[in-house]
Amino acid sequence: MFTDAPTRIYAGIAMSNISKFLALITIAAFLNAAAMADTRIRFAKGRTSATVTGRVATGGRVCYFAGARVGQQFTATVSSKSGKVVIFESGETSYAYEVDQKGDQSVCVDNIGRATTYSLTVSIK
Repeated sequence: MFTDAPTRIYAGIAMSNISKFLALITIAAFLNAAAMADTRIRFAKGRTSATVTGRVATGGRVCYFAGARVGQQFTATVSSKSGKVVIFESGETSYAYEVDQKGDQSVCVDNIGRATTYSLTVSIK
């Protein structure tokens, strides 16, 4: 009768810890998704380009978006202190295309090195 008691108590503690662990993982995933939310690029009145700066974690990605119309030219250029940051869509430090569908256009900055700062310039003409 007493031999089962420690097992039941231990199993209860283990289940309690597993539940807490799963709750922490869920919260961390939610916070990480919120931190990775896209950021709108805003252009100053009368301007066709804007520059944003930031920091990207090791192996991280930061995404931005901006509205454009069909036929406009969307251009993005990124530079970084480490030289290891590229634009996801092209794998290069620059990316350009003619917009074929009106609405938000996205561009993501990927870090293929250690954490670093970057500067992204987006032009829509």
